Amino acid sequence: MRVITVANRKGGTAKTTTVVNLAFGLAQHGNRVLVLDLDNQGHVMQGLSALGNESQTSITSMPLKGFFTSIVKCCDKIYATNVDTTRANTNEDIALDAIRRWCDSDEVSQQFDMVIIDTPPTLSPQLMAALSAATDIIIPATPMPLASDGVQKLLNACRNAMVERKFRATSLTILPVMVEQSLKLHRQEMSNWFGRYGRNKVLRPIHKNIKLAEAFAENKPILAYAPNSRGAHDYTELCKQLIGINEEVMQ
Repeated sequence: MRVITVANRKGGTAKTTTVVNLAFGLAQHGNRVLVLDLDNQGHVMQGLSALGNESQTSITSMPLKGFFTSIVKCCDKIYATNVDTTRANTNEDIALDAIRRWCDSDEVSQQFDMVIIDTPPTLSPQLMAALSAATDIIIPATPMPLASDGVQKLLNACRNAMVERKFRATSLTILPVMVEQSLKLHRQEMSNWFGRYGRNKVLRPIHKNIKLAEAFAENKPILAYAPNSRGAHDYTELCKQLIGINEEVMQ
C-alpha cells in the first residue's frame, strides 16, 4: 500500500490544499484513493464535498474512532474520513504503528491503491503516527528563509527516524508552494534547496494562484473547478511526477 503523508509543523503551508488536489489528480489516473484527515479542523471534506457525499465504505476498524464520524464516498475513486470537529483532539494518544497497521490491513488495501494523509500543524502523537505510516513523506513549504529552517528540522527528524527504522518511508521530498517566480527571494531559496538537497528531492512547484483559493471556497479540487488554470496545471504535473517518482531516501 502506498501511503503519502503531507506534513509540516507550521500552519498555512497548503497541506490540505495539496492533499485534496493530489487525491483528485491521482484518482484521475485510475487510483482508488482514501484520504485520512488528521487535522481536527476537518477541512479535507470541505475541499471535496461538492463532488458528492454518497455512502460509507464497509471499513469498520478505524484508528482514532472518537476522531472520525465516518468514511464517505466523495466520488467514484475517492473516499475520505469525516472529522468530528467538536470532539477531535490532535493530541489524542495513539501507538506509533497504529495508522501504519490499519493502512496495510486487508480491509483497506483490498479497497484502495493509495492512502493520502493530511496532518495537524503540531508535533503530536497523530503526526508521528502519520509519518510512521508513510511510504512517501511530502513537506510543503513556501521558499522563504524561516520556512526553510522549519523544513530542515522536520527533514532531520524524519531522516533519523528512517535510519532507526521507526519510519518506513523511502521517499522524502519538499514541495514548494505559493511560489511567485517574480520574487527574487523565492528564486534564491529554491536555488538553495536544489543545492542543499538535490533537484530530485524538490518536487515540481505549486505557484501562487487565486483559483486554488476559489476552488476551496466552492468545495472542489482545482481540477474540477478550473481545469485550465495555472493551479490545475501545477497539480497535474505534480501527480505525474509522483506516479513516476524514484523511491530514494533523502541523504
